[in-house]
Amino acid sequence: MAGPKVSVCMPCYNRQDYIGEAIESVLAQSFRDFELVITDNCSTDGTVEIIKKYALKDSRIRFYVNDSNLGVISNFNKNILLSRGEYIKFFFSDDVLAPRCLEVFVDVMGKHPTVSLVTSFTKAFGENEFVRDEKFFPGIGLRNGKKSQKSLFFDGNWPGGPSSVMFRRRDLYIGLFNPMWKYWIGDFDMWIRLLGIGDVYIVPEILSFLRIHDKSESAIHNVAFRLITERIMLADIAFQLPHIYGELTRKEKWDIQNHLLERLVREGYGRKGVKAKIDMLKIGLSNLNKRRLIFLLLLIKNFPRIFKKSRWSD
Repeated sequence: MAGPKVSVCMPCYNRQDYIGEAIESVLAQSFRDFELVITDNCSTDGTVEIIKKYALKDSRIRFYVNDSNLGVISNFNKNILLSRGEYIKFFFSDDVLAPRCLEVFVDVMGKHPTVSLVTSFTKAFGENEFVRDEKFFPGIGLRNGKKSQKSLFFDGNWPGGPSSVMFRRRDLYIGLFNPMWKYWIGDFDMWIRLLGIGDVYIVPEILSFLRIHDKSESAIHNVAFRLITERIMLADIAFQLPHIYGELTRKEKWDIQNHLLERLVREGYGRKGVKAKIDMLKIGLSNLNKRRLIFLLLLIKNFPRIFKKSRWSD
C-alpha cells in the first residue's frame, strides 16, 4: 500500500493549551493527501488526551507516546522514522499552518525536482508579532543550493525553524537531525546539509504562523551564548567535512570565523554583568590557537560597545 504524499511530523511535549489549534490547522489543509504523525515526549499535562480525541475522528492521525523523554532532537528523528510520506513537513505543536501551506509546498516540489528544501514567509504571533518577509531572505523563488549553503554561515538560519520548511524523504541519505545539537543548531545543521545536495525555493507568501510564548522551546533553551557557541562549533565541523557541508575557500573560512567571533564579542559586551564578560572570554579563548589573535583584536575593536545600552536579556 502506497504511503501518503506528505507526512506532517509533529513532535510534542506539554502543549495542551495549543495543540488542538495546531492539529485543526493541519486537518483544514486544502491539500488532503497527508498523514499527521504525532510523537508525544511523555507529556505530563492533558496533551495526550487531546490528541486521542482528534485521532479517533480522523484516521490520518497516527499517534505515538514515547516510553521515555527522548529529548527534542531525538524525538524529531523518531517522528521521521515513523512517517511514510514522500515529502516531510515538520510542524511544531504550538504553531499554526495557513490552509494552503501543503498545497503550495507540494506544487513547488513537483515542479522543481532539484529543490531539496522549500520555505516561505512566516508570521510570528502571541507575545510578539512580526513578519519574516523578503527582508529576511537572500531573494525569493528558486535559489542555488551551494550559494545558499554558504550564505547560511554568514546570515544565520534564514530558512526558518522546522515549522517553516518541507524536504524530501529521498534526501535523508544525508542523515537525520544530529542529536549532538541539543536544540538551537539542530535544524540549522540539517538545512546546511540539505542545501549541499539541492536547491532551495522561497515562497513569497505567509504559509505558517509561529507562536511566541514563554513556554516555547526557543524560550526554554534561550541560554546565554548557546546559539553562537554552537554556531562556532558547527563551523569547525563544516571546515573538516567539505563533502557534507560544502567546499569553502581559505578566505571564506577566515571570513566565517571572523564573523562568528565578532558576534560572540558583541553579545558578550551587550549582556549585563561581569559574568557575561568572563563567559565570553572563556568561549573565545577556548577556540583554536590561530583564532585567539582574531578574538583579541575583535575585543579591542568592539570595546566601545560595552558602554552602550544592553540589547540582550539575562
